[in-house]
Amino acid sequence: MSGIAVFYGGTREMAKSSLSLLGHRGSRTTVLETGQKIGMGAVVSRAFDSKMSIFEGDGEYVVFDGFLRNHPDTAWPEKIMKLYKESGRGFLKELDGSFAFAIYTDKETLIARDPLGLKPLYYGYINGYIVCTSEMKALAPFCNEVKIFPPGHYYSSLVGFERYSSLEDLLTEEPVMRNEYEATELLRTSLGEAIENRISSINSDPIVFLSGGLDSSCIAAVASSLNGSLRTFTVGSGDGKDPRFAREVSEYLGTDHCEYTYDFKEMLRTLPEVIYHLESFDPPLVRSAIPNYIVAKMAAEEGSSFVFMGEGADELFAGYEYMKELPSSESIDEESLRITRNGYRSGFQRNDRMSLAFGIEFDVPFMDPSVVNLAFSIPVDWKIHGPEKTEKWILRKAFESELPKSVVWRKKSKFSVGSGSSHLMKEYAEEKISDSEFETERREKGIRSKEELLYYRIFDDLFPSGCAAKTVYRS
Repeated sequence: MSGIAVFYGGTREMAKSSLSLLGHRGSRTTVLETGQKIGMGAVVSRAFDSKMSIFEGDGEYVVFDGFLRNHPDTAWPEKIMKLYKESGRGFLKELDGSFAFAIYTDKETLIARDPLGLKPLYYGYINGYIVCTSEMKALAPFCNEVKIFPPGHYYSSLVGFERYSSLEDLLTEEPVMRNEYEATELLRTSLGEAIENRISSINSDPIVFLSGGLDSSCIAAVASSLNGSLRTFTVGSGDGKDPRFAREVSEYLGTDHCEYTYDFKEMLRTLPEVIYHLESFDPPLVRSAIPNYIVAKMAAEEGSSFVFMGEGADELFAGYEYMKELPSSESIDEESLRITRNGYRSGFQRNDRMSLAFGIEFDVPFMDPSVVNLAFSIPVDWKIHGPEKTEKWILRKAFESELPKSVVWRKKSKFSVGSGSSHLMKEYAEEKISDSEFETERREKGIRSKEELLYYRIFDDLFPSGCAAKTVYRS
């Protein structure tokens, strides 16, 4: 935790320089004394001590970002080395968690990323040797080309890249549920166990970024019941609806609630910082990242170091409006799989970059394998339900006695819409960029809107390397 750099065939100084660009992800940086064959190190989280990030043995080293839910009481890098010695690369299939790590021994260098890509990792090559870092910005200065390390894969210095797991591999068995009531019981239990396992793994009291929407409110309801006391954080602009609903949830659950209102000037002022940390110019992602960045900053100023977020529920429970228009249950299931599989390039990237911009570790309990497996076992007509086509119906039913009805049955709105940041940037871009400018950029660079051009220009100034833009997912 909370960031790594691995320069196989590189130097300790390269790793040190790279890690300096990741310093925001934690409280301190450690570069291992590995000799000349490899440079590697980690940024250590405020939520975990250094033994959860690094392991140094007799010529054996591990750097680790993430956490392992099935090994809650051990130093994870040391456990990884032990498992590797016992089972070789096969141990990867037994890990339950979100992670990116590297193992170095005199026989092999092994680098791996979790199946859903909840923890970030990028790679490139220097003189034919692979190099990896947790963020693109820490690698682009050293490489001519930077690529996203694929989730569920490992790289071995002996055999190269291999896939060891995937989203589909997590869908192992179908829970037995004969009716909607049994499904809601299973859903509450599964999410509760997921959050309880996470709370037992961290050194700090968790907080929740509470938007006032269904997903984060469900997380807050479970976390407050398990933790006794809970701090929640909400931001919004003057015309955003989220703060009002978040206050209602906070009062209902009895959380210690913090709220902040920002204006358009603050949005513009923070935009370059948001794009720098987000490493994207995709308009929907940037739009939602602005309030995410502001709430993370507020939480960090209050001393928080670990946050739960509600990301993933829309993917699992068919929460997006356009999914109602898909022609069949099979096509909705296929779309849910597709967008969950791509989450590491969109919502999960935003979660990671915005919270870790201030050294706050994050987790998304809806992405626990047991919850994911359960969600894809629930019939589609329990997700989009009835003649009204109520989205996420089964999740709403599961928590209708745990939350205010106005929140449980609130129609979904995107984070950027609910917080009030959605339309402002679009309008600003329309004013600032002329039609002729846009037409030129559209033809030359494939820019799709004036808003995207606004963000692209900032991105290009921050990351002038041609390889940087190739890492951006465009929704």
